[in-house]
Amino acid sequence: MKLLLTSLITLSLTGVLCAESDSTHLAGRANKTPGPPGYTTVANNDHAIERAVKRAHRHLGFFIAALKAKRPGDASFEVKKGFVQGNNVEHLWIGSLTFDGKNFHGRINNKPHDISNVRLGQPVTVNPREISDWMFVKNGKLIGGYTTRILYARLTPAERAEFNKEADFKIE
Repeated sequence: MKLLLTSLITLSLTGVLCAESDSTHLAGRANKTPGPPGYTTVANNDHAIERAVKRAHRHLGFFIAALKAKRPGDASFEVKKGFVQGNNVEHLWIGSLTFDGKNFHGRINNKPHDISNVRLGQPVTVNPREISDWMFVKNGKLIGGYTTRILYARLTPAERAEFNKEADFKIE
């Protein structure tokens, strides 16, 4: 199963003082190293990303129920959390996910680009209030992944074709 890449969003969404912009990777790309072609910048005043994060929080109960049930056809359960180092915030996907009723536990599923205080594969614990997105794949289709959907819509047709070829899910 392909691993998901880093997504960064605004510091203001996590309650930390903001830089002018942050960087991001698209989820679903096979390439685990940072940088082009999946790496981009997201402005702190990106209202579509802010709405996506709020939507992820509103529907978090659905995600937790699906994670606990893990029905046939469900796979790739992940949450995204912002990690801070100095003035940089990098929102990374966390996979190999469990939920103990209070916190998510998993491993960082991206190679960080802008921070060095966490690493790919590092075990982490995430309070549900800290997530910036969640996703899972149900029968080959993306469920959740609200920030990924925003970034996907912004891709050029050629970038979208490459993403579709590399992703282990479809965005509908």
